[in-house]
Amino acid sequence: MKISIDTSSIPKNSPALLQNFVKKCLLSLLSLETIELLNTKLANLNKQGIKYIEDRKCNFDVEIGRNMLRDFDKNNIENFILWSGDSDFADPIFQLIQDKKKVFLFATTREVSYELNELNIPIFDIKKIKEFICWSKEIPQDIRNKIDI
Repeated sequence: MKISIDTSSIPKNSPALLQNFVKKCLLSLLSLETIELLNTKLANLNKQGIKYIEDRKCNFDVEIGRNMLRDFDKNNIENFILWSGDSDFADPIFQLIQDKKKVFLFATTREVSYELNELNIPIFDIKKIKEFICWSKEIPQDIRNKIDI
């Protein structure tokens, strides 16, 4: 990912660029002189021709999704359990559902993406893990209905 450090459009005392790199709680503690110093350093980099920095983004979610589909294709896996609420998994999970596979999601309920919620798969709130690891007769009925016990 390319992140701009181009200072040409911001005032010297502006934290606009710095907030891309420094958490707000720390940025609020920095003096005006410190902000100006950091912006001067960025401007010096600009004079050297450096207008952005590259931050490598991990594609781990993509690799997991790809491996889920490969396991289905090559190893005839029938049930998939995913510990994430990230929308990156919506497409591979949708494909698995289309192929009549069972998919179970473990995540913090309030942090499950809209795309995954729309797939109507069983979502287990990791804060309530007991619902999954207890005896089947102890699982609440609404969860039992989703997982065909």
